[in-house]
Amino acid sequence: MKKWGSVIVVGAVFPVTGSIATDGKDMQNAIEMGVKKINDRGGMIGKNLKIEVADDDCDPQMATTAANSAKLPAQGYDTLFLINSLTPDQAQTAADYMAANQAKKVVLIHDNSAKDLGDFSKSSVEKSGGAVIAYGAINHGIYPYFV
Repeated sequence: MKKWGSVIVVGAVFPVTGSIATDGKDMQNAIEMGVKKINDRGGMIGKNLKIEVADDDCDPQMATTAANSAKLPAQGYDTLFLINSLTPDQAQTAADYMAANQAKKVVLIHDNSAKDLGDFSKSSVEKSGGAVIAYGAINHGIYPYFV
């Protein structure tokens, strides 16, 4: 098997195109900031990270195609990891962040495409001692909320 070279390639799949491409750009910017910080500190195990982005258009079928297009296993590396946080974990992380920043009263709004994340977030905020004072949905594509 091929061992790691001087660079560790990390695949990142998120919406580069489609209706939530702006969210994908935010994800890409966050990943790039993290990678820069890691590389500026000497990388991981002495190797720089490199991000390979694949577009999933926030569509399950395209996500499968995007993940397969990365061809990381075909590169012959002896180690491959797939990391994806589950909805309850995302919700708890958000609730922990709100609690750490003294958010006592929270308004949660979802766009019906992530209602389960909204429901988990509401539950997590309440378990963390916060109060959800408003919770609701807006329709995607309705001005001025989403254009």
